[in-house]
Amino acid sequence: MIKVVFLLLLPLFLLATQFSVASYNVENLFDIKKSGYEYKEYIPNTKSGWNEKTLSIKIKNLSRVIKDLDADILALQEVENKEVLKRLNLALSTKKYPYMYSSFKTKGVDSVLLSRFPIKTYKLYKVIDIYRPIHKVVVNIKGLHVTFFLNHWPSYKQGNSKRMQYAKALKSFYKKEKNFILLGDFNSPFSIDKQGWGKAVHCVFKDNYNLWYELPFKQRYTHAFFKRRSALDHIIISKDIFYVQNSFNTFKPSYILDKNKNPKRWQISNRGKGKHLGQGYSDHIPIKAMFSTKKLKESKPKDITIKKLITTNKIKVDYVLKDVMVIDKNKYGVNIEDKYRDKIFIYKPDCNFELGNIYTLHVKELAVYKGKKEIVLLDFNSCLDKIND
Repeated sequence: MIKVVFLLLLPLFLLATQFSVASYNVENLFDIKKSGYEYKEYIPNTKSGWNEKTLSIKIKNLSRVIKDLDADILALQEVENKEVLKRLNLALSTKKYPYMYSSFKTKGVDSVLLSRFPIKTYKLYKVIDIYRPIHKVVVNIKGLHVTFFLNHWPSYKQGNSKRMQYAKALKSFYKKEKNFILLGDFNSPFSIDKQGWGKAVHCVFKDNYNLWYELPFKQRYTHAFFKRRSALDHIIISKDIFYVQNSFNTFKPSYILDKNKNPKRWQISNRGKGKHLGQGYSDHIPIKAMFSTKKLKESKPKDITIKKLITTNKIKVDYVLKDVMVIDKNKYGVNIEDKYRDKIFIYKPDCNFELGNIYTLHVKELAVYKGKKEIVLLDFNSCLDKIND
């Protein structure tokens, strides 16, 4: 009898709820009440033109993005206070969120959370007094408690040392947590440059997983400063979270992009020091991913040779290359060869490939460059699958 009851309950136990999580820096969503902590160009009702009319346009534009983004849980950065957050939420109309988190103990803009699931607990952590705090928000998703850490770290001009303080503090906050997601604007890019910009965020995904590994190198950006593109916004997940394969992406409808496919930011004349023009959205692009309350069955990739891989017409693929050797390295990537002496180039891999070593690689995306097929995305975990030392 016990076995029969168990079998009847089993399908219910296995039912999973999928939910989407997104992050979006909305670029200086101030209200029109003077608090004394606004940036100069956002002091209300002055010659800069930040007033009821321009605020209404800004909220209308942002609400369009958020409605189309359609995330179940949404972290926002650069929101001034609860009143302007409520106003943005109301502008979402039928898609407004039933649950909101905002502490607003920060003087100026801060991080907030909108959720379609109940918020259980929250806590604010001050890292450096004059900068924005890190927020811990626990959300109950159909019985699964997921902890979100909301981040907006010091900007580029504040220097690496301050962002390193945030990285070390964040690690101490989540070290005893399970089922956590770190997200927001880290002001620290996925790729580390020659000056070390990017090192801070790398500290916190050493033991976790940064979802930027899910996209090819050329798609990794949420922000553009002149011609320099950077992935400053991140979703970093713990090993306990059930991520839905291939669901992470940037959200880039054409209306939020300029002619160069960069964010169509909120427009202020005179390079941001003049008058509000009532046009644009934000200087950041949203990011989004899907998760599940239960572990989902993952597809098993098929084995393939380099010769067959080169002839496929697919871009998104799911294949395994077994026992391939690294035969050449340069600043753009590596050439690999299989036992049949067929070769293919891997562009900007995340793997630290070593010349002469043999690997088994999980290939996820291809591209064509100058008429030749090349690999542009690998499963990061397969980068660790080295056959010989």
